Amino acid sequence: MTEGEFVSRFQREPTGSWTCTKPIKIDGPNGPLFINQGHSFSPGALLLGIDLASELDRMAAIQRAASKLSGGTFATAA
Repeated sequence: MTEGEFVSRFQREPTGSWTCTKPIKIDGPNGPLFINQGHSFSPGALLLGIDLASELDRMAAIQRAASKLSGGTFATAA
């Protein structure tokens, strides 16, 4: 799964948290990890040692910049 595909499975909320909109399976170090639809990640909350909300903000910013450079539209709210 690309970063763009990963980000597209989340919706950024006005509070800065990110909510999963489509289930995700991640291959973790101790086996698969599932993020279910509706699960939210607030800034500072860690998943496998990663601040997922901050990481999603970073990935979404990269996607928006790439979209602007290519003249496209980035659909995920951020």
